[in-house]
Amino acid sequence: MAGKICSCLAGGETETPKYTYRRLSEPTTANLKAKYNVVVIGSGYGGSIAASRAARAGVSVCVLERGKELQPGQYPDDILQAAGETQVDINTGDSGIDCKLGQPTDLVDIVVNHDVTVVQGCGLGGGSLINANVGLDSDPRVFDDKVWPKAFRDDLEAVNGVDRDHAWQMLKPSPYPRRYPSLTKMGQLKKAAKAVAKEVLDIEDMDKVFYRPPLYVNFKDTKSNHVGVPQAACVGCGNCCSGCNYGAKNTLIMNYLPDAKNHGADIFTKVEVKAVEKVDGGEWRVSYVTHAGDSASEERTLRADIVILGAGSLGSTKILLNSRKRGLNMSDQLGERFSTNGDTISFSYDGRDAMESVGLPPGFEKEDERKPVGPCISSIIDLRSPQKDLREGYVIEDSSPPHMTEMGYSILMAIESHVSGIDTFPDKSLWEDTMRSLRPDNISRTLGMLTMSQDKAQGRLVLDQHGDIAMHYPNIGQEKNFELVNRGHKVAAGSLEGTFIPNPVWGGLFAKSRDVKSVITVHPLGGCAMGESGQTGVVNHKGQVFQGNTGEVYETLYVVDGAVIPRSLGVNPTLTICMVAERCMRLLAEDCGWTVNYSFGKKR
Repeated sequence: MAGKICSCLAGGETETPKYTYRRLSEPTTANLKAKYNVVVIGSGYGGSIAASRAARAGVSVCVLERGKELQPGQYPDDILQAAGETQVDINTGDSGIDCKLGQPTDLVDIVVNHDVTVVQGCGLGGGSLINANVGLDSDPRVFDDKVWPKAFRDDLEAVNGVDRDHAWQMLKPSPYPRRYPSLTKMGQLKKAAKAVAKEVLDIEDMDKVFYRPPLYVNFKDTKSNHVGVPQAACVGCGNCCSGCNYGAKNTLIMNYLPDAKNHGADIFTKVEVKAVEKVDGGEWRVSYVTHAGDSASEERTLRADIVILGAGSLGSTKILLNSRKRGLNMSDQLGERFSTNGDTISFSYDGRDAMESVGLPPGFEKEDERKPVGPCISSIIDLRSPQKDLREGYVIEDSSPPHMTEMGYSILMAIESHVSGIDTFPDKSLWEDTMRSLRPDNISRTLGMLTMSQDKAQGRLVLDQHGDIAMHYPNIGQEKNFELVNRGHKVAAGSLEGTFIPNPVWGGLFAKSRDVKSVITVHPLGGCAMGESGQTGVVNHKGQVFQGNTGEVYETLYVVDGAVIPRSLGVNPTLTICMVAERCMRLLAEDCGWTVNYSFGKKR
C-alpha cells in the first residue's frame, strides 16, 4: 500500500516506521454519500468485521468512526503527547466531581464513575490500537450458560469452527517466538506460576498452567501482508498499549479495515453518530455530527438500508439509548448485563530479581545493551480448571506499561508500597529490610499482573444528565472473584519476593480515600446483550435489535460488538467478540442472499 508516510506528532521524538502507509479514511466528509446499502458505526473488532464482510459481498458500505486515523509513527511517544491524546469523563456522583477533559477524538478514552472506570481506545481501529494483543479462547463452559440464546448455543460447532477460522486467518495471532530473545519478565512469571499453581489448583506441574498465549503481533518482516499492508517485525519495545509506532501490531488497520477499503468501503473518521431512526420505506436515518474542529458541527443525516452498530459496549448502548429517546421502540433490557469482564491489575513491587517489564524509548533497538521487553503481554498463568467451578477460574498475564509512564508508575508504586503494600517476606532481618529500601530503580524489579475473571454481569449502562454514558454497578468490588484473584496475585508476589500492591482503586490509596472498592476495566462488555426476546435481551442470536420487549426484531438493525456479550468471558475477549461478529455477518449474508468471498487477493 504505497503512499506518503504519516507524519509524527509534534512535541517529542517518535520512532519513524520502516514502511509507508496509505490513508484509509477520507480527509473530509465531503465525499459522504446520502445513501448506502450498509452503514457501519464504529471500527473496533465488530465494526471492522462488519465492514470487511459487507464490502466483500459487493454492496455499498460506509464506516463512521468518532476518533481519528493514526498510522504507525503517529502514536504518542512521550508523556506530553500522551496527555494530548487522552480524553477523560469524570462523573463519580459521590464526590460531586463532574468534568470533561480532552477532545472526543483523542486516542485514549477514560470514563470514570463511582464503582467502575472504563479505559478504551478511540480511533480508526478502536480498542485494537491500544490493547495488549491477546487472542485467547473462552472456557467452553462460558457458552453453557443459558443467558446465551438457544440458537447461538446450538450453533457452537460453526462458531468455534468456520467463524473462528475466519477471524484467525485475518488477525493471524501467534505466540512470542522461541527464536526471539528470552524475556526476563516471562521468566519471572514462569517462576510465579509454580507457586500459584500449587496454591490455587494444588498441582505441582507448572507446565499445565503456564504458556505463551497467541498474540496479534507480527514477528516476521513483510512488505505486503495478506491484505496488502506492509508490516515490520516486532522489536519488543513493550509499548503496545500506547500504540505501535513500528507497524508490527496486528491492529484492525492492518487487516479488516484495509480489506474493507480494498473492496470498496468508504471510511470516515471524526464522525460521531448520535442516533438511528426508522423512516418510511424501510430505510434508516443515521444522525451524526463531525469533529473536524474543536467542537461538534450541527447534526446531519444520511440514509441506509442496513445499520450495523460496532461502537463497543459503551458506544453502541449510548446510540441505542439516544435512539429510544427519539422514539425507537427498544427493549427494557437496554443497558443491562454490563460486565467488567472481571478485570484486575496488581503488582509485585521491588522483588528480588530484575523484571525488565517497563516499555523502552524509541531507538532502543539500535543500542546493543538494551534488552527487549517483549510485547505488553507475552505469557500467562491459566487457572481455568475443569475441576473447579467456572467462577473460580481466572488468568494472570504479565504486563508492560509504556515507557512514557515510567516516572508516574515509579511514584505511584513507591507511594502504594507504604499505603497498601503487603510485605510478602515479613521475616527479613532489619539489615535486609534497610538495604532493600536503599536499592535504586525499584521499578525495574516490579511486575504488573493483569487478570480477567468472572464477575456477575449485573452492571447497568444509562445516560447521565448530560446525555453521556454512565456505568452503575454498586458493590462490584465486593464480588468474590476479586478476592480470589488478589489472593492469587499475593502468592505470585511472594514467590518473587516482592511487596504485593493491589489495584489502587480497589485496595489502595484511591480506594481508601473514597471508601469504595472500585474496578478499572479495559474490557467492558454487555449493554445490548443477546437474549431470546426483548424480555431477556436487546438483540437476538443474530445481533438483530428487538422491537421493544417482544420477540420481533428490526430485521435491518444490528449490533455486532462486545455490547452483545451477555456475561463475563474471563479472558481477553477480542477473539470471542470476533467469532460472534463473524457469525452475525455470516447469518446476515445468508438472510440477504449475499455471497462473501473469504479468500485473499481477490478485490472487487
